[in-house]
Amino acid sequence: MIYKTLRRVFMGIAMLAPLSLAAQEFDSELQLSNEETVCWYRICNAAPGMDRLAMTDLNGEVEGEDHEDALRMTVALLPTETEDTHSQWKLTAGEDGKVIIINRATGSQIGNHSAISGDHNFTWLTFSHDAPGFTVTSLGDYAFKLEGVEDDGVNRCLALAERGGEALTYPETGESTSIIGWKFFPVEIETGIGSAKANCSVVISVKNKRISVSGSTDWQLFNISGEEMPRTVSLPTGVYLVKMPQKSVKVLIP
Repeated sequence: MIYKTLRRVFMGIAMLAPLSLAAQEFDSELQLSNEETVCWYRICNAAPGMDRLAMTDLNGEVEGEDHEDALRMTVALLPTETEDTHSQWKLTAGEDGKVIIINRATGSQIGNHSAISGDHNFTWLTFSHDAPGFTVTSLGDYAFKLEGVEDDGVNRCLALAERGGEALTYPETGESTSIIGWKFFPVEIETGIGSAKANCSVVISVKNKRISVSGSTDWQLFNISGEEMPRTVSLPTGVYLVKMPQKSVKVLIP
């Protein structure tokens, strides 16, 4: 997909200085990718009405008069299709419990060092593969906060920002539905990749609130209460368990 033109005012990601420097434990509901299992997420802001705009890496995909604007704000929020790999990210383990966010199409990582642009400190992508990563904190209601300490020693978090908009301020209440909240919607999970016993990888896909599994016919679907669910219907919002002989995988339906 080629993004030939962009609105001059579009949504992006800024680094916002937090009120507290205290880091909290990473919520295990999100799945970290490793050699055996890779989970690809669409990452959307938790603010009302923003669930259709996903973090998107525009690198190499922008042409036309707005190219310079796109480069200044390298992580944009755009209404892309679910299958667009520029809007798919995996989470891997970094040092000291940090989480590194990597794009599927380009392999670039979201850096936690921002650059000043007007009233915002916009974050950049990095290709060095040594990004220190973010502290991930659950805000409840499937929303998470992403924080990182920059070179100046200030701990900031990723937040929804509008290009040319006013300076951001921290919300006093309702963080799980605010500009600092992010929701991770799994679109594909590959499991058995690095297993010596696996003849092929198993791919778990999520589309239109349905969960499907390719590469295996021997699987069951359960809700969070342990009740078995039909495999061919649209599912209510919630966390589900795909159970296979070799392992079980949690999947979130937004």
